[in-house]
Amino acid sequence: MRDVDEFVDLMSRARAGDEAAVRLFLSRFGREVQMMVRARLPKRLRNQYDSADFVQAVWQSFFGDLRRNIPSFENVTHLRRYLAGTVRNKVHEQHRRLTRTQKYNIWREERLYMRRGGCDVPREVVSPDPSPSQAAQAGDRLAQLFEGRSQREIEVIRLRRQGLTFEEIASVTGVNERTARRIIETARTQMEER
Repeated sequence: MRDVDEFVDLMSRARAGDEAAVRLFLSRFGREVQMMVRARLPKRLRNQYDSADFVQAVWQSFFGDLRRNIPSFENVTHLRRYLAGTVRNKVHEQHRRLTRTQKYNIWREERLYMRRGGCDVPREVVSPDPSPSQAAQAGDRLAQLFEGRSQREIEVIRLRRQGLTFEEIASVTGVNERTARRIIETARTQMEER
């Protein structure tokens, strides 16, 4: 953009929400922002994110700030620096979230297929659910646990197994909280002795 007055006019129209100005703005600066994102996007993130994801996030931040009258730009160079800083922050924030937190750490990821002898072989994926034999064993132990117990004791054990606290069990079943604790402790002791 050659003329400073033209830039100031475009900015004020875009700030006012003029759709034609916003489209013109995106057509003039969109390619630059996309190149900025591609230059900053680390290799490790490229297979998980398209650069368009970051471009959209940058424009969303920019136009949100523009409507709140936060950035005021003196010229095109100042605008480009602002956009470059926004790109840097968006990419860095996502990279930090995916490499420095245990929950989303991309360094822990493994491919679903492994290359063996010239062909792709699916990797065995461990399920968090118990195996059929583990489920059968748990069912047998639960049957042993219920053996010889009253309905009230069985109900307390079932509720505790579902994750309810002793206080919640007491309010659901109507038994005293200490009684619920005693039932669970007795059942645990008997199972350990078997």
